[in-house]
Amino acid sequence: MIKIKKYKCHYNDEDDKYYVDNSYPQKKKKKKESHDCCCDYDHKEDKESYNWYCDHDHREDKESHDCCCDHDHKKDKNKDKDKDKGKLVEFAYQNASPISNLPPGPGGLPLPQTVAAVTLNKVKAGNVVSLNGLFHINNDSPTVQDLVAVIYRGIPSPGNLIYRKVIEIDKAENINDDFTEVVVQFVDDNFRTTQENVTYTLVAMQRLGTGLFLAGPITFTATEIKGPF
Repeated sequence: MIKIKKYKCHYNDEDDKYYVDNSYPQKKKKKKESHDCCCDYDHKEDKESYNWYCDHDHREDKESHDCCCDHDHKKDKNKDKDKDKGKLVEFAYQNASPISNLPPGPGGLPLPQTVAAVTLNKVKAGNVVSLNGLFHINNDSPTVQDLVAVIYRGIPSPGNLIYRKVIEIDKAENINDDFTEVVVQFVDDNFRTTQENVTYTLVAMQRLGTGLFLAGPITFTATEIKGPF
């Protein structure tokens, strides 16, 4: 007995000829990548195009193709990077003379005088440091005097000056504000590279003449905060 195999005839439009089975010229179909998605689009037939029918922007996120929600995952990545932004990283402080005699009354440390100094172990690039200081000045002079309060980052020198304020202290005869508190506040945001052992020094000095004295209570703090801002 002779078995006759069944063949199918195919017509080729390009050369207007008929071929048996798959003997006519044709391109081999490549195996397409399968991407999980929520839509009905045939991604196997369109591997290069990521304009799918779901709301996720696959062109911007080619590594992840298994999304079916309306959520912007690019924003999620930015949120992950900034989730610790604004949090406290490190804190340093110094107190002196927390309990002091109330004015009027002469005395104190003659100016210029280092009020306080604080050191942070490491300040990373992009972070900021919030500085806050409070101290008291007594004017024993019969004339109005100008106080200068400055903050240095590093060794006290003109090149390391980052903050400066001038306030007027009333003369002793009036005794209204001849003993007064001085407040300093500053945010140091100039950290382009990570720095270790960052020391801040708060100094009080008299612009002209004599008669001003440093008194307590004294508080000086440095707070490193996560950035960048």
